[in-house]
Amino acid sequence: MDEENKLKNDYDIVINGSQAAVPQPTVSYEEVTRIAFPVQDPGVTYSVSYSNAEGRHGGAGVLVPGESVTVKKKGTSFDVTPTTRS
Repeated sequence: MDEENKLKNDYDIVINGSQAAVPQPTVSYEEVTRIAFPVQDPGVTYSVSYSNAEGRHGGAGVLVPGESVTVKKKGTSFDVTPTTRS
């Protein structure tokens, strides 16, 4: 598949205000946190909220480790915030 076709098939999402593209419609907590923070500290957990996704509750909610969400082709947005464990 050439680069132009690949880009047409990607899902455009926004993470912390920055554009990102993922190749599949389902995105996991782990994928979102890796995109937001490529270098992760094991002493940090992440709060992940999303909006404009497919599904219940108007497409908004919170992701926790092990969960995933189905994104729209364009416009699903994620806010990822690092939180230190106490």
